[in-house]
Amino acid sequence: MPHTTFTFAQLEKIVSRRIKSTVIKRGSGRMLFTEYGARLLGMFPDAALPNVLWNPDDLAAQIDRKTWCVGGERLWLSPEQPFYYENPRDFEGHHIPASMDPGDYKQTAALTYKNRFTILNTITNESYEGCMAQRVFRPIADPYRSKLAYAGVRIIDTMTLGVPGFPMCAWSLSMVYTCCPEETGTALFPVKKGGAFLSYFNRIPPHRAEDMDGYVRFRIDAGEIYKLAIQPEDMVFSNPCKAVYISPYPKGKKWFCVIKHSSDMPRTQAECVDAPKGNPNGPKGAIQSYNSGPTPLAYLPFGEIELQLKKGKTKGRKTVSSGTHELLSYAGSKSEMLALAQKALGIKTVPEIY
Repeated sequence: MPHTTFTFAQLEKIVSRRIKSTVIKRGSGRMLFTEYGARLLGMFPDAALPNVLWNPDDLAAQIDRKTWCVGGERLWLSPEQPFYYENPRDFEGHHIPASMDPGDYKQTAALTYKNRFTILNTITNESYEGCMAQRVFRPIADPYRSKLAYAGVRIIDTMTLGVPGFPMCAWSLSMVYTCCPEETGTALFPVKKGGAFLSYFNRIPPHRAEDMDGYVRFRIDAGEIYKLAIQPEDMVFSNPCKAVYISPYPKGKKWFCVIKHSSDMPRTQAECVDAPKGNPNGPKGAIQSYNSGPTPLAYLPFGEIELQLKKGKTKGRKTVSSGTHELLSYAGSKSEMLALAQKALGIKTVPEIY
């Protein structure tokens, strides 16, 4: 059975009663932005079809409890090990610092949100004050001129850590909807010839990820927890596209495609900051993708396509990472989405999906 998702009208009704939000309407598309968490919470290339981004089925309750778990496109601080684990040495006790996500963002201008916060480094037990996150969203025209149903946005993210010289970066995470294991989604990543993926948690089995000709594919079905990454040495920097996600909608014959663009990313291992949980001393990835699955505590059926942005630089007594990326969404037939994915990936053949 398909997982729960929301129509534009349903999402707007839930959000408008609880938090400050902005709706952008362009052609057939709709985008819903919230001050809460500085989120792009809803993305609808066709307003008559469901959200391509994931939201929990108890969204209203999650907002009321002020949790991070509302879905959409969000901003984190990387690396994960010193900020998201109670026992960072063994990567145990995962938690998301509430001061950072959802934070206490305030809208400072049109589609511009800022959060000032303090965060604890659990490795050194130091508390960093004077931290700041800012997100600026700007709707953009379709860069592929596809004539498909479309909604897209350019995002300028800045993450400031209140200590100089810290190896960190801003981290964009797009939580995408996956229909169900029977109608799985596929994340696709352009890579150089001979490029390969990294397993960031446990080793990813062959039926879930595969190195293809000019791209990597990864199954997104919320069936088992795995995380995949692409290291900078295998990325195609001549192509602005860094990730593609393609999936059927839950009902009918329509499909959707989500694409992430950026050139503001690490280009060497020295510029990567996020150590893999499964191999902390191994190579690091700049592109990442997460497939959720059941846990003893909860079942949150979503996938993620993620970009680590430029490594931070010291500015005065702080470390600052800033980068621009784009999130694009499309709706149409399966063949139209596959043709678009091929164009975005820059490959010679139609990509194989799960």
